[in-house]
Amino acid sequence: MMTHHSYIAARALAGARLRTLARAALGAALLAAVGACDTDRILRVEDPGAVRPEDINSPAALPAVLAAAVGDFAVAYTGSGDEEGQVLTSGLLADEWRNSDTFGTRIEVDRRDIRDNNATIQDVFRQMQRARSTAERAAEAFGRLDPNSAGQAESLNLAGFSYILFAENYCSAVPFSSIDPATSEFRYGAPLTTAQMLDTALARFDAALAAATAAESPEQVNLASVGRGRALLNMGRFAEAAAAVAAVPSDFTYLVEHSENTSRQWNGVWEYNQNEGRWSVADQEGGNGLPYISSGDPRTESMDTEETGFDGVTPLFTQQRYPDRESDAVLASGAEARLIEAEAALQAGGGATFLTALNAARASAGALPALTAASVPAAREGQVDLLFRERAFTLWLTSHRLGDMRRLVRQYGRAAESVFPTGTYPKGGSYGADVSFPVPVDERNNPEFSGIQSCDNTQP
Repeated sequence: MMTHHSYIAARALAGARLRTLARAALGAALLAAVGACDTDRILRVEDPGAVRPEDINSPAALPAVLAAAVGDFAVAYTGSGDEEGQVLTSGLLADEWRNSDTFGTRIEVDRRDIRDNNATIQDVFRQMQRARSTAERAAEAFGRLDPNSAGQAESLNLAGFSYILFAENYCSAVPFSSIDPATSEFRYGAPLTTAQMLDTALARFDAALAAATAAESPEQVNLASVGRGRALLNMGRFAEAAAAVAAVPSDFTYLVEHSENTSRQWNGVWEYNQNEGRWSVADQEGGNGLPYISSGDPRTESMDTEETGFDGVTPLFTQQRYPDRESDAVLASGAEARLIEAEAALQAGGGATFLTALNAARASAGALPALTAASVPAAREGQVDLLFRERAFTLWLTSHRLGDMRRLVRQYGRAAESVFPTGTYPKGGSYGADVSFPVPVDERNNPEFSGIQSCDNTQP
């Protein structure tokens, strides 16, 4: 199995590099002081404990820059011991989780009725924007100091996946502000539509693919290829999506790594499900939800704790995909590549190619029995159901499901109320109409965004 470099090792190397730089600077200052016979200067250290801009604006500091991008993305994606991430919140709005908490902001997400001043979504949005910005600044630094390297490719890939997650999980008017790397001037960003976010993601993956190819990094080539395929799939360019992932080996996996070192490095899914009981695995939620528990499928294995969650009411089922606080999370895989090929085959008419691709995905996802021709419904609608069920189970808890449910509405013409949980909400009232997250109220301070005030999160 191919996995990405160790986040922990990168952080350790980055820390060592920065400590070396700090010691060198301190040593030079002391030597100069002694040479001048000014004993008072020995006790004066310029910028004590601080990492100066010139110290990180060099090739030696690039491991630290990359570690920051990897670390910020991990928090935004899987979450941490203190922060919810996209895997948790997008699955709660979709049908993967049910709320077993008492926080009203999280109940809003589960109930599909999210206000733009929702504090939970404000925080998750900030984390995702931070991850995107850090990755793009890392890519810029590598472009200046170590172009066409694996580090540049990885930074661009993480930026690309950030735009993918915004496009799949948020409404179609997300602003992206930035800081000019040359002048440090803050620049307000105008809102991008879903199509524009996907275009931007594709551009990042194209650049990552070029850098990874030049660096002869198969890992980053495969990561960029899966990213390109995912972006093209969201665009409805199915044949191109299949072509993009054709060379990705089925055993490829890129992991977002976690660790026991600090709470920031913990796996947030484990924290909020197993440790705190604030999220519980859902089963056929709101009538339309998939049977993640009752199907008995090993890809969505969960455990009935026979206890209630944090709210003292909701039965607590714990997922087993990430059983520990240091469990790594999948961002892209060969199994996903095969599912992209299966969808392209379905769009081209289905048949044996569709079944072969589905079975290739099942094989790469684990020891699953192969589907037979009799398993494939004759009607196209049934084939679509089969495909998206396979995607949901194989890509469970990797922040794919909400985007797929929106695609069922946008690309396959289904009514949102036939795809999303609906009817009576277990904690009172009824499910709402939201199918995405709103842009938080904070962005009303952005003059490029304030004219539209908000975006319609009921549209796919």
